[in-house]
Amino acid sequence: MLPPAGNGRGDGVSKKSKPVGHSFELLPVAERVQQYREMADATFLKAQRAEDPNLKTQYLNMAASWHALARELEAGNADPEMVPNAPGVAPNPRGPN
Repeated sequence: MLPPAGNGRGDGVSKKSKPVGHSFELLPVAERVQQYREMADATFLKAQRAEDPNLKTQYLNMAASWHALARELEAGNADPEMVPNAPGVAPNPRGPN
């Protein structure tokens, strides 16, 4: 289970969160890890509030994926979004941002 992120507001999301739509690839690794953890925390909170069991499962899977991305970066592994044509990652049809 992921621990909730604390910011004193009780919603588990940091004030420092960047708006969705900003590219994580532009952030330094440490900030990317923090953003991934915040996304995991926010998604985990949505899972806790979901009444539909299927939706809850989807949110938990998504939270686990964000958390796994953070762990991979912390371990020094490349972010699959940053590796061109990484196995299992389709190239961006719009090209580089």
